Amino acid sequence: MSASVGAYASSNMTFNKPVDTPQARYVIELMDLAYDQLGYQLELIEFDQPQALRAADEGTLDGQLGRIAAIESRYANLVRVDFPLFKFELIMLTRCAECQLNDLNSVVLRSGYPVAEQYLDSQNYQGRRLSLKSVSAQLNLLAQRQVDGIAILDFHLKQAFDSHSNPSYHRQHLNDYYSYHYVHKRHEALIPELLEVLNTLKQNGVVDYLKQKHGL
Repeated sequence: MSASVGAYASSNMTFNKPVDTPQARYVIELMDLAYDQLGYQLELIEFDQPQALRAADEGTLDGQLGRIAAIESRYANLVRVDFPLFKFELIMLTRCAECQLNDLNSVVLRSGYPVAEQYLDSQNYQGRRLSLKSVSAQLNLLAQRQVDGIAILDFHLKQAFDSHSNPSYHRQHLNDYYSYHYVHKRHEALIPELLEVLNTLKQNGVVDYLKQKHGL
């Protein structure tokens, strides 16, 4: 590790506390280990999830623990640490077996997660978009026929279906993504050392161990 690491000693890196999922627990544990090796203490604070990206971009937070690639196109002050943390899917749920995205008049998304919004933009979706914080509320809207579909991340869906299993919903794979760690540009000089640590943890089997531990 370079001598500049000493400059970071006894510092905190502050991020918003993510929604509790196996993916979030894995990323927290991994990044806690990585930052610890650089002399940082990882600090997680309660923060309104839909506002977290803007807060990170403005420098209120030190970055984002895990986000999809390309958020830097919307948030210019966030810099990606180019180490894929985990892979995930964007899923569409509908009540009809043959529906395609652009057949739907309305789609509900989870606020605070720009993946679905970016995908709809990429497909030039012209229907009505609704954003809700709660996956349960999204599923209820679909069940009540108030929306035609849900665009949802696979791990949010898995967690929700533990208590909302409904075989009448049809599931369609939309796209695969990787999650990356982001830091505010004021920490950009830290990225090479952070990458070195993460790659070492990967080579030493720690990353795979943590994925297995958290069921990924």
